[in-house]
Amino acid sequence: MKSIELKELRSETLGELEVIQKTAEAEENRDLTEEENTSVDALLAKADDYSTKIKRAEKLEKTLRESAKISGVAVEPKADKDLEKFTFQGAMRAAFSGNVSGIYKEMDQEARSQARYTGQVYKGVGIPSSILTRAWATSSTNSETTMSFTDQLESNLVLTSAGANFYGGINDLKFPVFSGVTSTWIAETGGSAVASAGDLSAVTLTPKKLISVVSMSQESIVQNPSLESALQGNIAANMASTLETALLDTADVTSAPESIFADAAAGSVAAFTGATASILENTYIANDGTYEGARMAYLMDADAYAAIKVSDMVSSVSAAYDMRDKTIGGMYAFVSSNVADSGAAGKEHVLFGDFSKVHIAQFGGLDFLFDPYTNADTGEPRMVVTGLFDGDACQNATAFANLIEA
Repeated sequence: MKSIELKELRSETLGELEVIQKTAEAEENRDLTEEENTSVDALLAKADDYSTKIKRAEKLEKTLRESAKISGVAVEPKADKDLEKFTFQGAMRAAFSGNVSGIYKEMDQEARSQARYTGQVYKGVGIPSSILTRAWATSSTNSETTMSFTDQLESNLVLTSAGANFYGGINDLKFPVFSGVTSTWIAETGGSAVASAGDLSAVTLTPKKLISVVSMSQESIVQNPSLESALQGNIAANMASTLETALLDTADVTSAPESIFADAAAGSVAAFTGATASILENTYIANDGTYEGARMAYLMDADAYAAIKVSDMVSSVSAAYDMRDKTIGGMYAFVSSNVADSGAAGKEHVLFGDFSKVHIAQFGGLDFLFDPYTNADTGEPRMVVTGLFDGDACQNATAFANLIEA
């Protein structure tokens, strides 16, 4: 395939850039010389040119395959066998041994190339977004697959179950989201000009560093080939939980995305019942909230869940919480330990609103750094996994209302 050949050429170009960088670092981290800067600019332009050609070649190859299928010609696409061999465990072994070669070197270089857009700094072995968004074969015949890493991240977020938008493998440094555009009628002729064409609110997601630490024996890194699924699943679940805990906490967490819960309109300080559920809805409506096109839901902690399950909407007539449909007042309700992590123990916490206004992004790739020192006395070194994430909501104070029991 032409695209594979172009990827190999791009990899060679990135390798030349790496040599220049390491040469400068080896000489007491000096700045690049004028000649080296000229070479770097030329190589970067060359790498960008290869990237453009790769996209064109992949599109052409895809079009030809589809055209052949339509005409009745059986086409067996040529798989990238090297890419199929890539695993998280293999990346960890490369980080552990320091021997980064083959497909792991190529993917590490691709991750570092993407870092120009995300600002990510790699200290270990990089895994690019193209790997994170790829489904994984679980058998030699490729007849069974497991979800991609970004899909596993999304599936572990209760926010996405409630209707939040999730974007995986975003390579742009900033990711603007717009909403709240209003329109105004004016006379066809004459009349006064309007003071403003409308009201536009926006939220920009920017990368924030999230680190996950995996303690494991050296033997398991080298010898155990069955860790892949568990390894990916546990890293995805841990990162998703840490991200969501910050977004749903009662106050902003240092260095983390701003809390959606904390910025919501104050709805109630009473216990969570059918009556206070109505107060949350009324708060949303009073802020000009609409239901058309919205993804309305309740998110609650365990204390609120325990309370609403035994609450009446109408005494001796109907329960506030529908045990079969998992709804409150006809709207979905979810329970998670990530809600109000730092809230008062034994108190109830609920977030209600339109979760279509929530946007969550995972930027770029992951960095695998082997740490043999921290737990050296127990023989369980650590793998430090770093990623970039952010999340926020448009019209936060009007699209959501919270309950924080006093």
